[in-house]
Amino acid sequence: MSNIVLIGIMGCGKSTVGKALAKALQYQFIDADDYLVDKYQMSIPDMFAISEDYFRDRESACLDDFVSKDHSVIAMGGGVIKRAENHPKLKKIGKVIYLDRPIEDIVNDVDTSGRPLLKDGAEKLYALDKERRALYEAAADVQLINDGSVEDMVAKIKDHWED
Repeated sequence: MSNIVLIGIMGCGKSTVGKALAKALQYQFIDADDYLVDKYQMSIPDMFAISEDYFRDRESACLDDFVSKDHSVIAMGGGVIKRAENHPKLKKIGKVIYLDRPIEDIVNDVDTSGRPLLKDGAEKLYALDKERRALYEAAADVQLINDGSVEDMVAKIKDHWED
């Protein structure tokens, strides 16, 4: 496998760590949400305005595109694990790493604007964590606690990647 797939709740560091990791490995970085917006020419809030299922259908379809990628770090959307059929697709794309960041840390730094699932406030993160934690754990090949610097996280992932 030549790809690294980052999963975790919104605000856990998938994009920030993913970009730094891709640079360190000299890999391509792909933000799955950005890819989805470009592919369908519609914002995520607009897709959610139609329905969450509408968004999730398109998100799942993008996974098929990622299977053909090579030497990429792919930061997935936070809810990609909600559909059980996505779990084997994620593993087919590459090594799946769950970035598990303490919710308190996320609540203190996440800008909730532009995050449709957080429109009712950051406390929703605690409910999302409770709903999704077991799904992240089931979908992941490796679970890493993201409670340090970006550089520390890149080093942790590289240690697991090179095993």
